[in-house]
Amino acid sequence: MKIIIYKLLNVDKKTLIFLLTISFIGLLTGSLFMTTLSGSDKLLVSNTLNNFMEHIEPDNYLNYLFETSLINFVSVLFVWLLGISIIGIPLVIIFVFIKSFLLSFSLASFIANYKLNGLLIGVIYNFPHQFINLILFIYLGVYSIRLSIMILHSVIKLKSLDFKTIMRRYLLVFIVSFVIILITSLLETFLMPYLLKLLMNVL
Repeated sequence: MKIIIYKLLNVDKKTLIFLLTISFIGLLTGSLFMTTLSGSDKLLVSNTLNNFMEHIEPDNYLNYLFETSLINFVSVLFVWLLGISIIGIPLVIIFVFIKSFLLSFSLASFIANYKLNGLLIGVIYNFPHQFINLILFIYLGVYSIRLSIMILHSVIKLKSLDFKTIMRRYLLVFIVSFVIILITSLLETFLMPYLLKLLMNVL
C-alpha cells in the first residue's frame, strides 16, 4: 500500500512546478479580472451572487449532487483522456489555468460585492471542495502531460512503450481521482450550503 501511494505521489517535479506556475497565473488573473469589468458586468455578477445567497440550499439535494458529480466526473475524464492523446498537453495547461481563474474570480466577486464579509463567504463557498479539486486537477494534469510527452516521444523516435504497465498506473490515477472528486462533490452539496447558511445567520 505504501509503495502504491509513493508511486502515485512521486510525480514529475518539473511538470508539477510548471502547472503550479500556470495555476498561480490563473489565480492572479482571476482576481484582477474583476476590476476590469464594466459597470453593467459588475451589476450582473452582483445580481447573480445575490440570487445565489437567497437560495443557498438546493431545492433537491440528490439532483444537485448528481449534477455536481457529473460535471466533476466529466472534467476528470476529460483531463485523463487528454493524456493518451498527442494534442493533450496544451489543452491540459489551458484547463488548469481556467480552473484557477474561476476559483480566484469567484472569491474576488464575493469580496467586491460583500466587502470584508465577502472574504468569509467566498472562502466557505470554495473551501474545501474547490481547493481540493484544483489540487487534484494539477496532480492529474501532471500525469496527463507526462503521458502525452511519452507518447509523442515514442512516435517521433519510433520507440515502443510498455503501454500495459503505463496504463495500469494511469488507470489507478483515474480511480483515485474519481474517488476524490466524489468526496468533494458530497462536500459541495451538503457541507458548503450548511456552512454558508450558518455564516449568514451569524452575519
